[in-house]
This record gives sequence, structure tokens and C-alpha cells, in this order.
Amino acid sequence: MDSLQQILADLDYVEYAALGVIGVVGGILSGLVGVGGGIVFVPGLVYAAGWEIQEAVAASLVIIVFSSLSGTIRNAKSDDPVDWRTAGILSLTVAPSSLIGVAISRVSPETVVQISFAVLLIALAYPTAKGRGDLNPGKRVALPLVFLAGIFIGALSGLVGVGGGVMMVPLMVLGMGLGTKRAVSTSLAVVMTTGIIGAAGYIATGFRDPEQLLSLPPLIVGSMIGAPLGVRLRDWMPEAKLRAGFGVFMVIVALRLFSEAFGLF
Repeated sequence: MDSLQQILADLDYVEYAALGVIGVVGGILSGLVGVGGGIVFVPGLVYAAGWEIQEAVAASLVIIVFSSLSGTIRNAKSDDPVDWRTAGILSLTVAPSSLIGVAISRVSPETVVQISFAVLLIALAYPTAKGRGDLNPGKRVALPLVFLAGIFIGALSGLVGVGGGVMMVPLMVLGMGLGTKRAVSTSLAVVMTTGIIGAAGYIATGFRDPEQLLSLPPLIVGSMIGAPLGVRLRDWMPEAKLRAGFGVFMVIVALRLFSEAFGLF
């Protein structure tokens, strides 16, 4: 108790407010372009708050739990709610696999996580800029390949702190017969379970410093405030330009991560 009181007394409230701003900005960007938290929050924590990338990844997974829970509750009243059967089946593959990524992150140097996150940003920059588009449900993916891809998505989520929704939606449409909107809703439920397991893995392996944990509330609250604001802004802003701009942002962050990983500056 005394140590907690000392931490609260020493807390830098300016930094605390800055984390809240990062949460709001990340939430707005997520709502504007429809991407998950990790793509926004990990670079925000690394470059704006000065965190190590492994700790930013762990924090991102915690934030994802709350943001995806909020989205799942909101989708319950939509015309395309969660398909809980599909969510349960896919969660059994994706969520436990996140611990593979946690283990890799904990035994690997920071460079491995930087390069992995940079590669992910480059791979997703074009699809994010282009938008989801209409998937053709006539092109089916074999179910074993769906589960194999689920293991890969889960491991990647644990390693770099993303939910994996962008990659899961095509899997559910092409491999499990869901409509695109239903797949988007269902992916949030899978992301939530993945975030819970991945975050638990990081907490069990060292992400439990009181100062780190006390940094999470402003990020969580900020993201939950910012996300609906981003959705509202999206209604009157040109989506194509927003997506293109965010795609460029992803490439810039990736290039900076590559530069740092290879010691170019």
C-alpha cells in the first residue's frame, strides 16, 4: 500500500495527460479509417511517450480488450451482430496462439519486434488505403487453411500487439461463409478474446510494474472517447483521402522502424 501511495505521489500528471491525448488521437484515427488499436497505439506509445516497443505491444493488447468489448456490445443491436458460433470456433485457434507471439517477444531482442511490426505495417498499408471492398464469397478457402491462418494471426497479434481483425474478416467471409458486415462484427469478439489471452501472457511474464499499469487508464478511456468521435468525423470527411493518408502514415512509421532496427540513424 505504501509503495502504491508513493507511486501515485511521484506520478507525472503531465505525462499522464499526454497518454490520455494519445488514447484520444488513437481512438479518433481508429474510428476514422476503421483499423484496430495496435496499428495506432504502438507507434504512439513508442514515439510520443518514449516506451520500449515490447511494453507498447503489451499495453496495446490491454487497450484492445476494452475497445473491442465496447464495439461488440454496440454491434449487438446492429443488423449484423456477432456470429457467436464462428467467434467461438475461431477464438479457440487465434487466442491461444497469441501466447506464441508473447513468448517470441520475451526471448527476442527489440529489433525482432520492430522489424515484425514494420513488415505488418507495409503489408497492410495498401489494403487499408484502398478499403475493404466487396469480398467474393464464391471463392472459398479450405477450413484447415482457415485454422492454420488463425494460428499465424494469433501469434502475430501477440508479437506486435494488433488484434488481427483486418486479416480475420477475409478468412470468415471466404472460409466460413459469413457476410462481410457480420464478419466485421464477429472479428471484434475474436479480437477481444485474443487481447485477453495475449495481455494475460505479457502480465504473467513481466508487464505488471505498477507504474506501467497505472499508465493504462488514460489510454483506455482516451481511446473509448476518441473512437466514436472518429466515426462521426468519418461521416462528413472524404473516406478515400483519409484511408490514403493513413496508408502513407503506416509506411512512414514502418520506414522509421526499419531504420532504427538496422541502425541507419
